[in-house]
Amino acid sequence: MKKPVSVLLAVLILTGILHSCAGSEPEPGAPDTEPVSAPLSEPQPETEPSRADTPDNLPELDFGGASTVIHSRGDAEALTEIYSEELNGEAVNDAVFERNVSVEERLNVSLECLAGDGWENYDNTVSAIRASVMASDGSYDIIAGWSSRIPALSLEGLFLDLNPMNYLDLAQNWWSASAVRELQIGNRMYFVTGDIARSMLSAMCVYVFNQKVAEDNQVENLYDVVKERRWTLDYVYTLTSGLYKDLNGNGEGDLTDYWGLVTSCINDADAYMQGSLVSMMTRDEEGYPTLSVDEEQLADLVAKVYRLDWENPGCYTIPNAETNIRDTIAQDKALLASTRMTAVVGSLGDMESDYGVLPYPMLNEAQESYGTRVQDALSLWCIPIDAKDPDMSAAVMEALAAQSWRTVTPAYFDIALKSRYSRDPETSAMMDLIKDSVYINFESLYNRAIGQPWFVLRNLMPQKDSNFSSYWASNKKLLAKNVDKAIKKLKELD
Repeated sequence: MKKPVSVLLAVLILTGILHSCAGSEPEPGAPDTEPVSAPLSEPQPETEPSRADTPDNLPELDFGGASTVIHSRGDAEALTEIYSEELNGEAVNDAVFERNVSVEERLNVSLECLAGDGWENYDNTVSAIRASVMASDGSYDIIAGWSSRIPALSLEGLFLDLNPMNYLDLAQNWWSASAVRELQIGNRMYFVTGDIARSMLSAMCVYVFNQKVAEDNQVENLYDVVKERRWTLDYVYTLTSGLYKDLNGNGEGDLTDYWGLVTSCINDADAYMQGSLVSMMTRDEEGYPTLSVDEEQLADLVAKVYRLDWENPGCYTIPNAETNIRDTIAQDKALLASTRMTAVVGSLGDMESDYGVLPYPMLNEAQESYGTRVQDALSLWCIPIDAKDPDMSAAVMEALAAQSWRTVTPAYFDIALKSRYSRDPETSAMMDLIKDSVYINFESLYNRAIGQPWFVLRNLMPQKDSNFSSYWASNKKLLAKNVDKAIKKLKELD
């Protein structure tokens, strides 16, 4: 077989050579040589820039080394989202430090952080900010204010409208789309938040569950329940109602016992409003909010939260304090607990049993999506009317927000929460879902400035009161009046 194959190969090779020689004669009038073509290569797929390399729309700017003073609440967590003294090897701290250095070098500014009071005494800080701005002393270039209190000052005309500001690009990923939408008042917007505020992540309200307790009680995969949109208030009631055990034998339910759910009826209860996508406002033709409540929806929500908190034998409800998940979830003494993300990070990182994180339950399966409350530890960013250079303030805010999105959020969310503090890929996916479900609305952020209409559950649950109809009949006229009064003040600023 070898010889015929060899002969055939020789014939083929010879034929190829002759064909090549024949083809080498130029056609009449053709150039003596043909242009050499570049070798063909595979088309390269277009690639998106990495998150760290995603550009913003800021031009080249130089503010001549000017000092930019950012006023912050005095709590440690509020300060550390703005300021880091030095690199220390901790991912989030170092990301904040490097972000600030990057912005200083890029804009030729010197960033300074001025701390006010903590949340306990923040009313004193509000008074100090008011006095400073009204005196036009230019003490602050940017204010990162406590969302529970700072909105009231916008009613007094002390902050600039952010919509027309140079350099702020509020359509970018680093600004919260729901905040940009919901904080529009007429044609003005005085506050914004997003990745510039790490508190938007740390203050997210969540459910946490103990995976060992779930396995011990043959609980189905709760991640699947969420994905299949069965994670509702009724489901949580049914799941938890039969799990109570009197561990100390004293015949009384307390935190030393074994529970299906441990919760609080203050901050934790507030989150059911966003979890159920409650809206208490509509907009008039000029874009101003006006009180408009779906009373049937709220009555249903009140009844279900009351049933869960006070008629559920498997639920331990703390009347007036935060839920301490170290006393329950971390000690394998509860299946579920309601809390904030900052408590998950601070309390469960060294937990022996595995845990998972879930969104707040929906009102019912007909609800269009999950909703996540960002508790009012959130910082809202604004520019006072006496800022010495509003363009500089706006440029610094945009640069800080963009760089936070590129580096600080991944350090906190991806490394700290999704990797270091969560034990499996499904928990990471749940954290993405929770973040994507953040529901920021006008009436919750302006709540105290407009008469506190948002505190429906906070007012009823500690009193063990499920009668929403009576509550609303007694309060809605006053609440509507307070909202109208606040909106009138804002209209007068035009």
